[in-house]
Amino acid sequence: MPLKYPKAKGSRVEREIKRAFESAGFGVVRSAGSFGKGDLHVSGIGFVQVKARKRFRIYSLFEGADVLVIKADRKEPLVVIPLRKFLEVCRGR
Repeated sequence: MPLKYPKAKGSRVEREIKRAFESAGFGVVRSAGSFGKGDLHVSGIGFVQVKARKRFRIYSLFEGADVLVIKADRKEPLVVIPLRKFLEVCRGR
């Protein structure tokens, strides 16, 4: 598969995520070419890295939970939460 197709998919998903944040009232700037710290800079949150793949194994770890916390050895714990739920929390619902 030519490289342009994954890049197009990534750009499309970045725009989708940008619109979701904007709809929730956040100011968002896309980083041209992703040369910065992330793909998007969301006001009040910081840099957001967006990844789009056909499949991620992490989905199977949720097992019906609303929030997933993952931690690798000697690394900071990460919170994984569906975007919809995250935006609800940000809005104070």
